[in-house]
Amino acid sequence: MATVEQKHLVELTFKTSKPVKGEDGKKKFIPVERKLTLADLLDQRDRGDAFVVVTKDGKKYVIPKAAGKAEKDAGAGGGDGE
Repeated sequence: MATVEQKHLVELTFKTSKPVKGEDGKKKFIPVERKLTLADLLDQRDRGDAFVVVTKDGKKYVIPKAAGKAEKDAGAGGGDGE
């Protein structure tokens, strides 16, 4: 069984927040997008010709093992019960 490598995540982004001090001196959080890393993966499955990954920001992607573009799975929460 193969595992996801960083080369599979090249075109994917991860949404998070960054703390900054506001004008009033209080800490605020601003939204930030950055490249997805292996540390951002919550779960991964090998489906033969593709990987299915779930990220810590709640997104699910189907990543083909062959050269191609990853697809965001619109049916999050559904599936085959795994």
